[in-house]
Amino acid sequence: MFNKQLMFCLSTLLLSACNSTEQANKIQQPAINNGSDVVLANPFNPASDPSNAEGWVLNTQVSDEFENDKLDQNKWFVQGSNKKFYLWKGRAPSQFAPHNVSVEDGKLKLKTQWEPDYPFIGEPPKKQSKEGFKYENITTAAVIAHNNFLYGYMEVKVKIPKAAMTGAFWATGHQSEIDVFEHIGKVKKGNTRAEKIYTTSIHDWRPGHPPQNKVWKTSHPIDFDMTEDFHVFGVDWSDEHLNVYIDGKLVKATTKAEIGDAWVLNNPLELWFDSEVFPWFGVPVKEDLPASFDIEYVRVWQKPNNNLLDRAFFGFEGPYLKQKVRKPQKRGKYSAPWHLKKPAQLSITEDKDFKYASGRKSLKVSLSDKFANDEVVASSPYGSVSLPVGDFELSMKVYIEPGSSVKNIRTVLEQPWLQLKPIDISALAQGKWLTVSQTFNRSTASDAKDRLRVILDNRQSGESTVYIDDISIIQK
Repeated sequence: MFNKQLMFCLSTLLLSACNSTEQANKIQQPAINNGSDVVLANPFNPASDPSNAEGWVLNTQVSDEFENDKLDQNKWFVQGSNKKFYLWKGRAPSQFAPHNVSVEDGKLKLKTQWEPDYPFIGEPPKKQSKEGFKYENITTAAVIAHNNFLYGYMEVKVKIPKAAMTGAFWATGHQSEIDVFEHIGKVKKGNTRAEKIYTTSIHDWRPGHPPQNKVWKTSHPIDFDMTEDFHVFGVDWSDEHLNVYIDGKLVKATTKAEIGDAWVLNNPLELWFDSEVFPWFGVPVKEDLPASFDIEYVRVWQKPNNNLLDRAFFGFEGPYLKQKVRKPQKRGKYSAPWHLKKPAQLSITEDKDFKYASGRKSLKVSLSDKFANDEVVASSPYGSVSLPVGDFELSMKVYIEPGSSVKNIRTVLEQPWLQLKPIDISALAQGKWLTVSQTFNRSTASDAKDRLRVILDNRQSGESTVYIDDISIIQK
């Protein structure tokens, strides 16, 4: 008999052999240097790319075959465990309850039950009060990945509950969300076509976002019943595109350029599986339940990447997210921003004239002879740099406003202290993005509090403006 768990473990071992364990835990995308290693590291290829022509590498930290006797608590947080919740408790009248989560026959099962005697906790969010429901008679389930990742191909094989409940697979992060699907199993009121329409969407959660924050969606008709059998659904998410697949076939492709300012998918995301009540499609009654949302596997593949820094954070897109953290801590408890020593002269900007090399943000440094003796310093959070002993190359992208007279950029690694030689930018062409770099040697590995300082001197005449983006460190 084919044993998924055995093959998955083999995949994990092979991936570990190709990557330093320390670095695989630190960076969000596994690093493979030899393309021939990729196929060996991943016996489970995407349904859309069965020969793995794209060179995908399985990220075992956020993938699961659900072949054990119980859910891996090191990978997943079960909503409601110890009466604790991450972000929310579920859409009323249903509430997430931990006893509805189980692993059976190689599948993760999220059950929905009629349980009016369950000791429901708290009240629904105020924004749901207009729906007129309280937590009162239905329990359902949700699990959330502890780890996050930046860019990749997410694929699941699932069967939706046969009831007026959704089965949902989605990912959320800093001010952003991808709903791979939120599919209703049985419509009790409203448009029954919802059972035959598959929808993927992007949400914008930036402060001040419009009430209708679904900035992009695609709906695709399906000719099968998602409650009757298992089907495979996937999303390929990169810094430039989002592609949607059903049973290995591409059904929609969109790009960052097409979406424009509404493209918010520049930060790591964490995976969710859940079931919810959507009152506009009807609410289950006792006779409709129990029902189960079944997940056979979740697999996340990524492209090889040798950058040893957090790509989103050191691209100034969002906060640094600590990797070794367990929910249900709120995201703000395990994230940290850049520390800007001179905030009047330093800012992480989203300028309207697109002063960034990638994403939508960069570090803006405004220098003036008004502060002629000051150093302008941006420091990453403690623990945001983890380097072994060896030779490295540090690079960053720089944009110098015309008329500026900046001499150099200095960088320091703090734990242990290592001041790198200054990068001379005085002769760089102005008014366009350029990449600057330098090599260095780390004779002692980073300790737990290592971080990076970026320093510019204000010893100059007149005013100067420099933008910095996409800082990276690779091992030589």
